[in-house]
Amino acid sequence: METNRAMMLVLAIALALPAAADDKKPGKVLPLPPGASAGTPPGLAKKPAGMPPGQLRKVYRNGEALPKDLIWITDYDKWRLPPLLPGQGYARYDGEVYRVARDTAVVLEAIGIVSDLMK
Repeated sequence: METNRAMMLVLAIALALPAAADDKKPGKVLPLPPGASAGTPPGLAKKPAGMPPGQLRKVYRNGEALPKDLIWITDYDKWRLPPLLPGQGYARYDGEVYRVARDTAVVLEAIGIVSDLMK
């Protein structure tokens, strides 16, 4: 009888161990790579910003210089853009509109996506 109880105890422990090692339990928090958000598939979580290659575009931030092949915007009404201070201008580059310093092409503000501004 003691042998049966000992066997049942060993069997119960053996069955409980795999459940304790389960990674998919609802309260378990897994660490995310930098730049990834929760719910990102594991293969994409290691990519920059959790996006597939080719879909990630460079969005220039304040203080960064735009490349030389930007397009200057002169018709502010067409784009529904407010007037600027002297020495500033609006530039279009890679589908984005930026407020930049005219002499250095340094980004002062990222305005938005071209398709959104043309609506």
